[in-house]
Amino acid sequence: GKEKCALSKIEVLDKEGDLAPRYTGTEIIGSQSSGSCYGPASHEISITQINGVEESVSLEISKENEVNWDLTVSAEVTVDVGFLGSGSSFSAGLSMGAGGAVTMGSSKTTETTTISEKEHGQVTQFPVPGAGIVFGIVDRYEIDQSDIPVIMHMTCPDGVNKTVDSSIAMKQVSFGAAHFWSLTGQFAEKACRADRNLPDCVENVRKNFLNFVGQKAEIAEAFEACFTKGKGSFKRVQ
Repeated sequence: GKEKCALSKIEVLDKEGDLAPRYTGTEIIGSQSSGSCYGPASHEISITQINGVEESVSLEISKENEVNWDLTVSAEVTVDVGFLGSGSSFSAGLSMGAGGAVTMGSSKTTETTTISEKEHGQVTQFPVPGAGIVFGIVDRYEIDQSDIPVIMHMTCPDGVNKTVDSSIAMKQVSFGAAHFWSLTGQFAEKACRADRNLPDCVENVRKNFLNFVGQKAEIAEAFEACFTKGKGSFKRVQ
C-alpha cells in the first residue's frame, strides 16, 4: 500500500463566527476582609496576593485514513486558531484517546498580571462599626464545540505537502482581565451592642467563596444578609 503522510498542522476554521468564547462565570482569585463592632474609626483593606489562573485548550481529532498516526503521535503538531487573536497558535504532542480518538491539548497558568497598575494595591476604606471584603475577580470564558471544521496540513513521504478537510471537537478555557471588587457595610451600634460577633458573618462570606466560580450576585446576596434585619446598612455594588 502507499505510504501515509504525517500531520504537521491543524488549521481551525470559524467561518460562521460561532466559536466566540462564552462567559461562564466569575472566578475569585484572591480576597481580604476586615470588620469590627467597635468605633467610630476607619478600616482599610487591600489585596497583596492573587492566584494565577489556568488557561487551557484541548482538541479531539477525527482519525483521517491517509494520516500515518504512528509518525504523528511522536511529533509535535501545530494548531492554528487564528480567529482567537494573538498567541493563539500552539504546538503539542498527540495522544491516542479511548475508542481510537486522537487528542491533544495545552494549558498554561497565567499569572494575572493583567490587573492595571492603577488598581494594583487598591485600598478600600470604610467606617466601623462595619465590615468589608475586597475580592480579586476574573471573568471565565469557554468554548465547547463538537463539530468544528479544520484543514489538516500534511507532509507526505514523496516530499509533497497536502491538505485534507476534516473536523475536530474543541474545549477552551480563557480569562479576561482581573479586577478588584469591594463590598462594604455599616453595622448599627445597637445591633453591635447586642452581638459583638456581627463581623464574623462577613469573614465567613469571604471564606465560603474562596475558590468560587459563578455569578457575583450570589456573593453580594450572602454579604448583604450580614446587614439585614436591622443589623445595619450596605452599599450595593455592581
